[in-house]
Amino acid sequence: MRKVFYSLLVSIYICLCVYSPVYSLYLKEIELGNYYICNLDDYPREYCVVDYDPNKVIKFLCPIVHNEGEEMKTYDSSYCFRYKGIKDRLIISNNEEQIYTTLPGIILENQILYDRYNLGIYLMPLKLEEDMSIVCVCDTKKEYKGITPYIKINIKKSNNLLGADSADQHIKGCDFGNNQGEHQFLTNSQSYEENLVCEIHANPGDIVGINCINYNEGDLQNYEVKLEPSNCFSTVSFSLYTFSFVKMNINNIFPDARYYPESSAFPKDPNFKKFSTTSYLWIPAHVPEDFLFFCSCRYAQGQGVAIYHVGSSAAAVEAV
Repeated sequence: MRKVFYSLLVSIYICLCVYSPVYSLYLKEIELGNYYICNLDDYPREYCVVDYDPNKVIKFLCPIVHNEGEEMKTYDSSYCFRYKGIKDRLIISNNEEQIYTTLPGIILENQILYDRYNLGIYLMPLKLEEDMSIVCVCDTKKEYKGITPYIKINIKKSNNLLGADSADQHIKGCDFGNNQGEHQFLTNSQSYEENLVCEIHANPGDIVGINCINYNEGDLQNYEVKLEPSNCFSTVSFSLYTFSFVKMNINNIFPDARYYPESSAFPKDPNFKKFSTTSYLWIPAHVPEDFLFFCSCRYAQGQGVAIYHVGSSAAAVEAV
């Protein structure tokens, strides 16, 4: 319920930026609930700097630039990359390294609303070797040539989600995209053609994930790949260890659970297809009883089913 409320507040804020001269004049940055919003649509000559916070969702508003005589660029993931510095007020681009190589498991999603790009940025720092920063940039309006509006996100080595002392290298989860090597971020990376079912055993307090797309494949191969339910882990197919499954909001099962990305009624930008089947769930510390739920990856020639077994808090204590 809180997530829906905050999503509504963010939508109201965006409307205010569009229709209210007071809000658009004074609000470049705002923190609202678990959201941090950087509004460079109304501030095309400026930038934002924010420190990574696992409890914050970053929203980045960019203008859609229609410079006369120039072809309009399409916003895509190449606009986000590892920060290398600034020279002559321009960001030094590092586009040779894709952002999903710099930060495996990152989720970027874009919605085109109110004649602007509305970028959602969900970071999942796993095992960082050092502090780093990433930037996402906006297109430059012709009248501000030579100025790059951008958001810079600082991530510390200590922000590792798996913990500095953890031997784990990946988040518990099922990756039917079969990403390997530098692109792997979930424990079970497998092809749905070879292994139809992936099972994850999780405990209270764990983070679990799912992914369906291979980052090395082109958009055409990934065109028909879908996550089911489409808003997993917001909605999952749930069972109390019976053969009867029902689709249910995850907060009806785990009231304090968090999930990314969030549900949205607005259409997603197809240029961010590579990130569209990645999702994470933060299981709360208190789980009253054992649960089983699943999501799946649907392909043109089949599907892969990810089954999650979550043990109760009492069972976790007994195991210790």
